[in-house]
Amino acid sequence: MGSAYKFYKFTTEDRISELPDPILTQILSFIPTKSAIKTALLSKRWKTPYLSLPNLDFVDDKWYPDDRFGGVSRHKINFMNLVDRILRLRGDNIDIDRFSLNCVGNYDTGRVDWWIRSVVGHNVKEINLSFKFKEFYELGLDFYVCESVEVLRLSCKILVDVPENVGFSRLKVVEFICVKFSSFESVEKLLLNCPLLEDLVIQSCKWISGCCLSICGSMLKNLTLDSPISPVHVEKVERKILIDTPALQTLKIGEFISEDISIREQLLFLTTASIDVALRLERAMQSRSYGDIVLGLLNKINHVKYLTLSENTMGALNYASDDGFPTFHNLTVLELLFDTLSCWTLVPYILSNSPNLRSLVFPNGLVGMSSSESSFMWSPPELVPQCLSSHLKTIEIKEFLGTYEELSLVKYLLKSESKAVWGLVKAGPASREIVSWMVLRRNTYDTRTHALYRMLSHFEIGLLCSSKC
Repeated sequence: MGSAYKFYKFTTEDRISELPDPILTQILSFIPTKSAIKTALLSKRWKTPYLSLPNLDFVDDKWYPDDRFGGVSRHKINFMNLVDRILRLRGDNIDIDRFSLNCVGNYDTGRVDWWIRSVVGHNVKEINLSFKFKEFYELGLDFYVCESVEVLRLSCKILVDVPENVGFSRLKVVEFICVKFSSFESVEKLLLNCPLLEDLVIQSCKWISGCCLSICGSMLKNLTLDSPISPVHVEKVERKILIDTPALQTLKIGEFISEDISIREQLLFLTTASIDVALRLERAMQSRSYGDIVLGLLNKINHVKYLTLSENTMGALNYASDDGFPTFHNLTVLELLFDTLSCWTLVPYILSNSPNLRSLVFPNGLVGMSSSESSFMWSPPELVPQCLSSHLKTIEIKEFLGTYEELSLVKYLLKSESKAVWGLVKAGPASREIVSWMVLRRNTYDTRTHALYRMLSHFEIGLLCSSKC
């Protein structure tokens, strides 16, 4: 009986509650904040550990009927009271590692102001704010002097109006998604006060005023600029983008609102780049001038190893001057996107200036997804670039429709004696013609070719094949 009783006591005893507060807090940090707060209902022992949570994630992303008519739902009142309580009861000497606040609907912005001020006072390292209020929420002055923050993510209806006094001495990661800036110049003012910044994302943002977006940072390694939405109130202003980031390693540009995009210095450390730019239709700027601007952009990134050029970029480069195309000595992987308007005229130039290319990828096919509805006119040159027969290892074609235009382009690529492996993804029935033509050209029909032909005939699906069939 004694042993059985001891075993029963051992298996039913609440040993977790006997652990010290720091360990209990560490355990609670692995579950959502809302669930961690509910542990206070377990017993008196659990009433305080959650108040020391290093990460606070508050999410209220649902719309309620009262929100649609200007009122405040009971749910939101309870949510605001909860956040108030957690921050008020937290000790002044307990730091916060991460604070995330996602709010939708009608909120008392005065209380939101206090929450952010309180968090800044707790030496927070990471701040994630996403608001969908009726009006844009303007960040207070105290927010811009948070010396402890290292990661900052702002999204949706937030107004960024950078004051003269800014202090982000430890900031390394910044993301602005769908926010509104008071001016283009606000970004430069902010970046000049972020000496350790390494990652910057500016995506789908709006601008009230200004004309020049200056991206600077001696330590910046990764940059994403994506502006598919036109700025507000500055449609008649000629906009420019200037990039001054000598240590950049990754660059992604999706830009459709600026007439001039330039990089101050050669990006010697750049490894990966994706360029998707286009001329605004409502501007009277000459296409050749814009094409030369895009060509100048490529000249500053010619040390890149992995490069993606969109159909918009290819279309713009079509109008650039014939001379001055850069040589990409380090380029090993190239992705080219096409539509019916951006023809293959540039491809020989690009391939000829990529002597060490190993992989060539066509993510949306050879002539674009709408090629069956438009004519694709291109006369291939007699000679093929040297890289096709020397270093190229793989050629991947996705969304292969099997049109005659595509077949002519494949024949051009196969003119060389390349040993590259071919990949056809989502190929159509006309892809069988490729195999037939390859058999006739090589005058061989082995077991591998026969199996490939049968699969293309029955399943209309892509697979790997070699130009040495």
